[in-house]
Amino acid sequence: MSSRRLSPEILDSLTSSDPSALASRRDLQRLHTLLGQTHLWLRWFQKRYPDRPPASLVDLGCGDGHLLTTLLPKAFPNGGHGSRLFFVDRQPSLPDSTLELLRRRNWLPTVIPSDLHEWIRSAPPTELILTNLFLHHFPDPELRDLFKKISTLTPTFIAAEPHRGFAGTIGSRLLGFLGCHSVTLHDARVSVQAGFRDHELSGLWPNFPDWSLTESRIGLFTHFFSAEKHP
Repeated sequence: MSSRRLSPEILDSLTSSDPSALASRRDLQRLHTLLGQTHLWLRWFQKRYPDRPPASLVDLGCGDGHLLTTLLPKAFPNGGHGSRLFFVDRQPSLPDSTLELLRRRNWLPTVIPSDLHEWIRSAPPTELILTNLFLHHFPDPELRDLFKKISTLTPTFIAAEPHRGFAGTIGSRLLGFLGCHSVTLHDARVSVQAGFRDHELSGLWPNFPDWSLTESRIGLFTHFFSAEKHP
């Protein structure tokens, strides 16, 4: 398989209210389930946090926040116990009704409309930072620098990304049969080309002895990476 190839994604250039952006985000909500990412994240939360949610959690590149706001009530049916949620995105589009629902279940959500590099310069320490389908937007040198900074902010960083491989390439070309929008079809193809395989993300994480790294393909289409600092 060839090396990563980054190309602009159309969704990144659209405003959150653009009809094409709205259609593509609806596609992504469906694909979270169809690609197994909803189940992947739910299983991870239930295993890693069986008794309580993390005290603070950052969702980098949250978009409309659909994945996390769908997962949390299932992973933590007793509510958030005052956990602070930070939704970070250059153009966040979380509905007010979603935020209010989280507050009623004792989560404390904050939406941060910020570029990643601006946010990270003043970001506070956080128990957990996660991201879903976001890292593949960045070239390796930027990711290396990003990981160095993230490692000073949190003891646990988790990412689910496109797996760059034959299955993902074929799958991205079949999304038209699911009725996906043209923006989704284009962005899915270039996302796979920019995705990860083997231990590419581990190779970009700082070489600190007190961190445990896990990286593997999960299912046909998802590349999963975790970095956890030893207590």
